[in-house]
This record gives sequence, structure tokens and C-alpha cells, in this order.
Amino acid sequence: MRALDQGLVLLDSMITAAKSNSQNIIDGNKAFELYDTYGFPIDLTALILREKGMELDEAGFEKAMAAQKQRSRAASETTTTDWTELRSDDTQEFIGYDKLEADVRISRYRKVTTKKDGDLYQLVFNMTPFYGESGGQTGDKGYLESTSGDTVYIIDTKKENGQTVHLTKNLPKNLEGSHKAAVDANQRHRTSSNHTATHLLHQALRKVLGDHVEQKGSMVRSASLRFDFSHFAKVTPEQLQEVENFVNARIREQLPLEENRTNTYDAAVEDGAMALFGEKYGGDVVRTIKFGKSYELCGGTHVANTADVWHFKIMSEGAVAAGIRRIELYLVMPLKISLQNNLDILMRLKPS
Repeated sequence: MRALDQGLVLLDSMITAAKSNSQNIIDGNKAFELYDTYGFPIDLTALILREKGMELDEAGFEKAMAAQKQRSRAASETTTTDWTELRSDDTQEFIGYDKLEADVRISRYRKVTTKKDGDLYQLVFNMTPFYGESGGQTGDKGYLESTSGDTVYIIDTKKENGQTVHLTKNLPKNLEGSHKAAVDANQRHRTSSNHTATHLLHQALRKVLGDHVEQKGSMVRSASLRFDFSHFAKVTPEQLQEVENFVNARIREQLPLEENRTNTYDAAVEDGAMALFGEKYGGDVVRTIKFGKSYELCGGTHVANTADVWHFKIMSEGAVAAGIRRIELYLVMPLKISLQNNLDILMRLKPS
């Protein structure tokens, strides 16, 4: 049972218990538990309670929310040292659309300490193949290897002030020398596959539900995908099946990636590329991604062909706010890779 369904069951039991005690209000702490533990939107809780002729203890909810925020702030208190500059030139070139490895030099670094993670280090390179978290897509992982073989693992990658910042648990022994920066290719491929799936899903939803549908957010990870969109009603099982069929048909068509990095924003939109509302597209030129008739402005990473997505399956659909729906997806590519790895192991273990 997914978290949203569990939250609905728990809310129903709260309502039953309250009515049995002749109460018409749900305690704010309990409503916050639904929100914090099960991701159950408070707007949805309030709506259901109104339909049942009950009230929400909003003051109690806000108090519990404030207490949680205070705990989160305390847990995430961060101390940061000043940057140590190793190179006077602070420009950085991103080459991650074309390459997953590069010989780089460290431009600057600093230490970041949090109560949650302890000591971490942020490194900026003169160039990088690593994609930093942005546009709903999580950052790359990988490693940094010196010419002497000293290896430091890059556990996450963020964007900060327009530059890619690489997080490590240790500093390289030789900060001045050249290093090989290598992205985890398997993770990148899975994440790229999921990002391509969001474009196909967006196209499918507009095709099935109507042109009023707009992407309102997403979280693209290597093993999961969440997609928020505008729509005024619950999507029926028949419509969800139609969406799945549409996306899987595009996968079977093996549509190649058509990428353009030279258009201006106005030229791209005039050409038919869809720009997401609220998304910032900085610079003189923008990047467009096209798979068949799916055509969007996008700075994220993608697979070379829709066939690389392999298969598309919707796990759940539900409301997250008034007029906003959420679809959670099951992408089979991670399972395919795991299955292939297990088969390879079994073949090696098979007696000759």
C-alpha cells in the first residue's frame, strides 16, 4: 500500500474515533502526522473533513509544523569555511552532455559541516562532466582520480551561483594536480531515461486530458520518478491506461533524440518548443529536446533514443493540492539492469 493510501486509511480511522467520542474536530498533531509521515496534503485533509461535517485543528497543525521546522533547522545547521582558491580563473565549462569523463583541475574548495552529515567538502573544477541538481533532476555521482591513483568519491553534485559544485567526504591528497573526473555511467543512464520519460508523459497527458495540462514540478532520480501537473479532476483508470499506452508506443517507435543548443528563447518557442511556466531559461541561447512530436526547452540529460526507456508503468495518481495532480512512475529500466546483472552473475556461477 502506498503512503497516500495509508494516510487515507489512517484519516478515516481518526474520523471514526472522533465521531464515536462525539467530537467534530481532528487534533492538529494527528493531522500533522498524516502530513509528515505519509505525505498526506493538509489541503486534502481539510477538504475530506469538511465533506464529513468535521473541522481541522489548524492552530494545532501550524504549531506542530513550526516545531518540526525548528527541529529540521537544528539538525541541518551548517557551518561553512571560506573558499580556498587554487586557480585565479574561476570560469567553468560543462561538458556533461557529450562526455562522462574529463581531465580536470580543482579551482577551489571548502569544508561544509552539518549535524546530519558531519564534514563534507565542496569542490569546483575548471570543467566538469557532472550534471548538478537542477530542473527537478538529481545530481550525478562518480569519482575523482589523481594521476597517482588516489581516488575520492563524489557523492552528490549541486548547482551554486551558476557553477557545478561536487560533494565529497574527503579531499584529494594532491589538490594542485590533474585529476580524472568520471561520472557513474549507470546512474546517469537511469536518470536520463527517467527524464526522457517525463517528456513523453507530459506529451501523453496533454494528448489524453487536454492542452490545459501543464507540468507543475517533477523529481527525477535514477530509480524513481514523480510528476506533478495541472488538472481539475481525478484521472480515471481508463485515462491512465491510455497515457501508458501512448508513452509505451513512443518507446517502441525508437524515436531518436533531436537536440539543439543554438536557438534563442524566442526562436525556440516560435518554432513550437514548450517552455515550462516558472522555469528560468538564462543566457542568450537555450537548449531544446525533441523526441518525435515531444518538443521542450530543457537543460537536463536524456537518452539517445526512446527505446532506452524500455518500458513505462504508472504506480499511482492522486491530488497533492487544489488543481494539482501527481503521478508516480515505475520505470522498468532499473529493474532491467538489475536483472541483467543477476543473469550475468548466474552465468558465471553456472558449472561448465
